[in-house]
Amino acid sequence: MVVKLYLIILTLLFSNCGTYIVSEDTSVNKIDFVKKLIDDEKYSRAIDELNYILFNDPLSEYSGLAQFYIAECYFYLDDYNQSIIEYNKYLTRNDSIDKLVKKSQFMLCRCYFNISLDYNKDQSDTYIAIEKLQYFIEKESMMDYLQEIEIMILDLRTKLAKKDFYTAKLYIKLEELDAAVIYYNNIINDYYDTEYVNSSITNIALILCADNIEKAQVYLDNNKDNFLNNIDYENVINLIQSLDKDKDESYYLSFLK
Repeated sequence: MVVKLYLIILTLLFSNCGTYIVSEDTSVNKIDFVKKLIDDEKYSRAIDELNYILFNDPLSEYSGLAQFYIAECYFYLDDYNQSIIEYNKYLTRNDSIDKLVKKSQFMLCRCYFNISLDYNKDQSDTYIAIEKLQYFIEKESMMDYLQEIEIMILDLRTKLAKKDFYTAKLYIKLEELDAAVIYYNNIINDYYDTEYVNSSITNIALILCADNIEKAQVYLDNNKDNFLNNIDYENVINLIQSLDKDKDESYYLSFLK
């Protein structure tokens, strides 16, 4: 009898789901329930509960919070593209909360950062991520996250430098030294703040040694300020000065970084 009554109640509820409006108290309870689901990493279930609030109680003061948590759940599911959509939905709401606006903008940065692929794959998303992060870093509201965003930008720039550096190494193997130098110069000019700049300058100097060691020394003197630190510069100078003169090209290339 109890089971039959329970089934009747469920039938009535679902038959009226199109017109049923969730009360604010119910929304509060659902938000608390969702937080528990998120803590338990049940993100898909949490999204279902949050969508229920948005669709059935859209005017509730908790619907904005529901939208924010939907974006969070997609982020934790590693669905960064959908997470970007959901965070942007929250940012366009009239009832958004300042604290969560800042958090949403920062999480958008993390989404764009995470979408970027490994250095040996297509880097289109990396360029987009850098552009988006630079946009957010200029916003006064993001000052609390400034250092973290700057670290992400440097990581992305380093990835692009790494791609160019290993492309140059490929051209070295193909004995296309002029092409390799182009990529090393690209790192020096465009990614001057990354860990690959010192090695790029060093490798160009070593390539020049095959022609003339004095020419390599002049090149290093002209690029002294491009080194990230004086110690690396001095180490390269000492390396070049220790090399034997009038050796064949393979000898100098054996010292490439």
